[in-house]
Amino acid sequence: MVFFFFFQAEDGIRDAQESRGLGDVYKRQGINAEYGDLFRRAMLTRILLLLGLTAIAARRTMDTQQLPSQLALSAKQLPAARYVTQAQDHFDLSNKRTWQQAYYVNDTFFTPGSDAPVFLCVGGEGPPIDGSAVVSSVHCNVAVEWLPETKALMVAVEHRYYGCHNMSACPFSTSDKEPLKFLSSHQAVEDLASAHAHVTAEYNLTSKNKWISWGGSYPGMLASFFKIKHPELVHASVASSAPVIAKLDMPEYNDITAQAYGLVSVGGSPACTLAIAKGHADIGRMFGTAKGREALSAQFGVSAAGLETREGQASFAGNGVAYFPSQGNDPSCTAPACNIEQICKAMTDTKIGDEVARLAEVRKAQLALQIAPSQAEPNELDYWGYQTCTEFGFYQTCELGSNCFYTQGLVLLEDMMAFCTSDFGIANESVAEAIAATNKFYGADHPNATRVFYPNGDVDPWHGLSKLTASPGLPVLMVSGASHHAWTHPSAPTDQESVIAARATIRAQVSTWLNQE
Repeated sequence: MVFFFFFQAEDGIRDAQESRGLGDVYKRQGINAEYGDLFRRAMLTRILLLLGLTAIAARRTMDTQQLPSQLALSAKQLPAARYVTQAQDHFDLSNKRTWQQAYYVNDTFFTPGSDAPVFLCVGGEGPPIDGSAVVSSVHCNVAVEWLPETKALMVAVEHRYYGCHNMSACPFSTSDKEPLKFLSSHQAVEDLASAHAHVTAEYNLTSKNKWISWGGSYPGMLASFFKIKHPELVHASVASSAPVIAKLDMPEYNDITAQAYGLVSVGGSPACTLAIAKGHADIGRMFGTAKGREALSAQFGVSAAGLETREGQASFAGNGVAYFPSQGNDPSCTAPACNIEQICKAMTDTKIGDEVARLAEVRKAQLALQIAPSQAEPNELDYWGYQTCTEFGFYQTCELGSNCFYTQGLVLLEDMMAFCTSDFGIANESVAEAIAATNKFYGADHPNATRVFYPNGDVDPWHGLSKLTASPGLPVLMVSGASHHAWTHPSAPTDQESVIAARATIRAQVSTWLNQE
């Protein structure tokens, strides 16, 4: 059985996806003229899936939409791609195949021969790394905006699979029998080590040029993994919103989403969380009778017959009957039902009716955006799904007795990981073993490392699997009201004060480390 759900993205700019892993996010402020349509398209896509139109369900890969900061710069203005030759397999010396990995450099403020640092922006899922990553982008702008002061050399390296902007820049070909064989965090970390050597030679760098690795989400994980596995190369790392604890069953995701709707800092309230939970619980009970299903059909415009099956019920309410952003909450948005604050206005308005009626109102408001959904690209390999099966898990469930505020018991672990066997031939036992091996290899939230910083947002449900308790040389930061690595995006007038403060705290910590040998 396959359920299609929607990853909560930083601004809703996401295609519909099966909920199988770390959906990265890329926000900007509100619904503005430049990309409001993208926001509305993503919302409508989610609703159409809830209506049962699963033919438009997109791939499980991460967000690839461009944002205003990127669109404002033409390709001619952006640094061009450079290439480093990489081994297809860093761990098999008998494999002589290579490929060309793209990287980008901003050396505007760097003086050759100086002891200025090197800022490495790590690529991963999300918008592929391009020249904007070292100029103005969602990836590492907390570092980019610091370049004039630090005089640092800024380098961004594409990921070996998610970066694949053309087949000549990929470690596999479409004719390979096992095209995903060389997709792993282990390989990606060694790519970074090779890129380090290449750039060091290119710019005649010395040990005085201290490298800082930066990343958010999965790239944040990789940024920390690079420091953990190669402390001789990386001086320090900032791992923003990085769920470094691999875990099979991840009820934390939906539990923390529910908590986020109770946060006053983003316009939520405990009453809002309770109303959403009660509405979904009532819907679960209504599934049990023909009268209840007919009532839901009338209120939500769905097929009553479709609600007779568990699959239909899961598609409708297992991950929410509407789009409930938390990972991707944009507090500056003012459109109806577009963020936590706007949704909570409806969910606490008793004049609308009972809790089920309020959920229907939220859904209706999102449907009213009237933007056609984007279509999935055919024949694209499922990179992230594969990595969840072979390394990380992260299966977001809504189990009975949890704090998930959707209809509980419809999205269970066996449902979420069934594709590992059906798509990749990987048994459940092997998935669990791979997750344990990942935690042992990198150390989860107790790595054998120092000078790694772990900032997280309390609205972001991924913080449940990050490092939350500081230990010697491994500081943490919880950013009030912030969604998924919101501070890595270009600064804007609508930024929350907590996000602005987070950037200052991160730079202060890195400055301290740069003064250490």
